[in-house]
Amino acid sequence: MALTQLNARVPEELADQVRAAAKRQGMSVQDYVADVLAADQAAAEGPEELRRARASMHAAVAYQRWNEAGRSEAGAMDMGEVFG
Repeated sequence: MALTQLNARVPEELADQVRAAAKRQGMSVQDYVADVLAADQAAAEGPEELRRARASMHAAVAYQRWNEAGRSEAGAMDMGEVFG
């Protein structure tokens, strides 16, 4: 399998969390990140239950970033409205 390099800028706190998670698993950061991305893609293409769980996870992360940026929730949909 051919490998290619991806570069991403992430907050230092997230980088520290990823390094720690990789270490706990006895993996390199490269292998850990590749596994996380592969799992996310498998969920995206998997059965509805996995797609919903993936969408919920991504929405939760986006919601956290939204709140941390101090944005208003006025008029926003709740998770029940988004995922029905």
